[in-house]
Amino acid sequence: MKREIIIVGILVVALLVIPFGAVMAETPQEKGWKIMKAIDEMPVVEKMTSETAFKIYDAQGKLLFTKKSRAAIFIENYKDPDNRLSRNISYFFAPADDKGNSALMTENPGDQEDDQWVYLKGLRKPKRVIGSDKSSSFMGSDFSNGDVSADDIDDSHYTWLGTETIEFKEKQIQVEKIASEFKSEKKKEDYGYSKTIDWVHPSSGLTFKSEMYDLNGQLAKTMTLFSFVVLKNRDGKRVFWNTGAEMKTVLKGTKTIMQMDNTKVEDETGKIDPDIFNISYLTRKWW
Repeated sequence: MKREIIIVGILVVALLVIPFGAVMAETPQEKGWKIMKAIDEMPVVEKMTSETAFKIYDAQGKLLFTKKSRAAIFIENYKDPDNRLSRNISYFFAPADDKGNSALMTENPGDQEDDQWVYLKGLRKPKRVIGSDKSSSFMGSDFSNGDVSADDIDDSHYTWLGTETIEFKEKQIQVEKIASEFKSEKKKEDYGYSKTIDWVHPSSGLTFKSEMYDLNGQLAKTMTLFSFVVLKNRDGKRVFWNTGAEMKTVLKGTKTIMQMDNTKVEDETGKIDPDIFNISYLTRKWW
C-alpha cells in the first residue's frame, strides 16, 4: 500500500514539473494559424503611392516588355486588424500600347466578394474580374489577378511545416515554412491553386519565398523576394514592405520581375483621397 502511495506521489510531482506547453503542445495547424494571425495583425500604413515596373521575360530569358504603372493604396481602418479593408488603384503609362490601362482592387467586409476591375483601352469599358478570372494573367505578367488581390486570412487553413534558414543578400534569415489551403473548393478552382507553401519571417511579416501548386498538385509557380523597405506609418510604427519580387511560371519557363520605386507614405502622398477608389477613376486622372 505504501509503495502504491509513493508511486502515485512521484507521478503527481512529475506532472507538476513538466512544462504545461509540453503537455498541451500546439498542433502544426494551430501553430501555422498563430503565426499567420500574428503577421496579419502587424501595423500597416494608411496611405501609399508608388511606381511599379513589371519586367516580363520569355522562356529563353529574353526581356519582352517592361510595363510601368503608378499606384495608390488606402487602408480603411488601418489601426484595426480585424476590420482593415484595402483599396488599390493602378494606372499603366508604359509601354505605349498599355498607356491608359488601369486596375482597381477593393476589399469588402465579411463574406462579401472583393471587387476587382480592369480597364483595357481596347475594350473601352471597365471589366469586372470575376472568380473564374482570378487565375488569369494580370496585365500579361506571370502574376495572376489572384496573386495581386488582397488576402483574407480566414479564407484558408494553415499548417506549420518547420523552421528553416534561407540566404537573403548574403545573410542567413530564419523563417517559418507554412502551407496554406483555401477552405472552399470554389476558391481553389477560381485561383487555380490546390495549396501554397510560404517561407515567412514572423518578425517582419515578409514572405521570402512561395511555391504555388496547381489543382493537380504540381508545382505551378514560384515567387522569390529580392528587396524590401522599412517604412513608418502615421503612428510611428515600422512597416516592412515588399518592393521587389520575381514570379516564375514553372511549366512555361517564363518569369516576371516586379520592382517598386518612388514609394511615398502617409502625408507624403499628397491628395490621395478614399473617394478615388471606384471604377469612375479607372478612366479619370487621380495622380
